Amino acid sequence: MELRHLKHFLVVADLKHFHRAALELNLAQPSLSRSIQKMEDLLGAKLLERTSRSVTLTPFGEVVVEHGSRIIRDVDFLKREIKAIQGLDTGELVVGASAIPLNSIVGPTIGQFIHSFPNVNVELKVGNWLSLYQQLCKAELSLFIAETKATELDHREDIEVIPLPSFQAIFCCRAEHPLAQYTALTLEDIKSYPIAIPSALPKPLFDQFGDLFSRYRDDFSGLVKFEQFQAIKESLTECDLVALAPDVSVKKEIKSGSLVALSVVDMPNIQASFSIVHLKNRRLTPAANAFIDFINPD
Repeated sequence: MELRHLKHFLVVADLKHFHRAALELNLAQPSLSRSIQKMEDLLGAKLLERTSRSVTLTPFGEVVVEHGSRIIRDVDFLKREIKAIQGLDTGELVVGASAIPLNSIVGPTIGQFIHSFPNVNVELKVGNWLSLYQQLCKAELSLFIAETKATELDHREDIEVIPLPSFQAIFCCRAEHPLAQYTALTLEDIKSYPIAIPSALPKPLFDQFGDLFSRYRDDFSGLVKFEQFQAIKESLTECDLVALAPDVSVKKEIKSGSLVALSVVDMPNIQASFSIVHLKNRRLTPAANAFIDFINPD
């Protein structure tokens, strides 16, 4: 079996139409049909059910899609890794991050990295920890940075976790907020105002706040769940919203005085534990190693 046969099949399986697949591949339709037939002959199984309008996968075809996609990804990764071993001048780096470390950790570092290694092609991707993990397994990312303790990523055996300094979770709001005048508050005091929390907040952490985030309590004042904290941070200065976030994500705003950290006496002690994550069975490229040194110089 040749890789081109596999690539042809995967395009047909994706588009579910021979004519559109032939156009996508810039290939004559009879040639594409012969390529698929060759695969079916080699495997001794019918992979596609053809009709005049579309194509559907047989159970054998679904198995080939699963394994074939991984084979193509591994071959592409092999090519990239060979180029990377030739030196940083030809490197490629795809970094993923959840929203808060993207802005607070990756953002301040990426400029320095590009300045030091201008010939490395860098791509940044943002997503939640699960989507980043899935992309890493598909070789679509070199590495990613996300919360690893609360998400239990650090328990997975197929990845390597490089811990970064942890950050304290805090409640923050605008400096003119009615709660900002108090030197000591309780979670009960916060109930009178709308609250913003990360949408990926794990249930064990969620439960530590009692019914604070419950929409069924009598004094419920509104709840916003966010994936991208930047939009929430901008709205904090315009309303009485109170946000739960790692202190590093509002460090500049607290220093400038536009936002304040609330002193909550019964606040659960929650640490945001961000880490660099990469696959154990896939060697890091020189570009990835260099980037890790920038993020975690210690």
